[in-house]
Amino acid sequence: MIKSWSWSRYADYTQCPRRAKLKHVDRHKEPGSAAMDRGAEIHDLISGFIKGAIKTLIVPEGAPKEFWKPWEKELKLYRAAYKKKNHGMTVEDDWAFTRDWERCRWDDWHKCWVRLKLDLAHPISKTELVITDWKTGKAREEERTAYKAQLELYALAALILHPHVTTVYPRLAFIDAETTFPVVREDLKFTQTDVVKLKKEWAKRTKAMFLDDIFAARPSPKCRWCWFGQAKKAQGGPGFCEF
Repeated sequence: MIKSWSWSRYADYTQCPRRAKLKHVDRHKEPGSAAMDRGAEIHDLISGFIKGAIKTLIVPEGAPKEFWKPWEKELKLYRAAYKKKNHGMTVEDDWAFTRDWERCRWDDWHKCWVRLKLDLAHPISKTELVITDWKTGKAREEERTAYKAQLELYALAALILHPHVTTVYPRLAFIDAETTFPVVREDLKFTQTDVVKLKKEWAKRTKAMFLDDIFAARPSPKCRWCWFGQAKKAQGGPGFCEF
């Protein structure tokens, strides 16, 4: 049974319960990839630059020299704010909550119900906060519903942790695609009045995942990329799933 969750674990379950079981219950590991390594590298470069650990934005191997140009001004503003110890600004943090949405330790294996990894929380006023999650790759139109759900989750966590904040603007920043979701910050915002509703919504969304003891496969075109299925068996995959 699944006993705790994160955005990625929930996304795995909604894509395919069996895959979620193999990964998160049976704890079978999937191999890494060049795309995953690149994503981790870019996250480290951004956080290192904002925190001042690195002086310049290093261009990732294979990327054009102007790779950072669309984001350079914005990242420099974050760097300056971080240096001034801007109240409410957080760069990389682990957020963990109990089922009642009380903050707890990440490694509290008995109480912790949901875990979130924050990339950036940046105040734009005393009562407004922008949450940014850095992404690599493409911004896909067919994933808009999932994007919105992820941002709802981060907004809920931020509103709980910062009760003085009245409005949270969560966004996904797609570094490669040079765009954000939403494109206009004000198109997606959450306030303290949304907290109760969002708590109920996430309890409803995750209910099936916590009650599931069958974890039936959910075949889809994405099976071709699943390490546990037949498509990857020729590449060394375990072939646990018949699809």
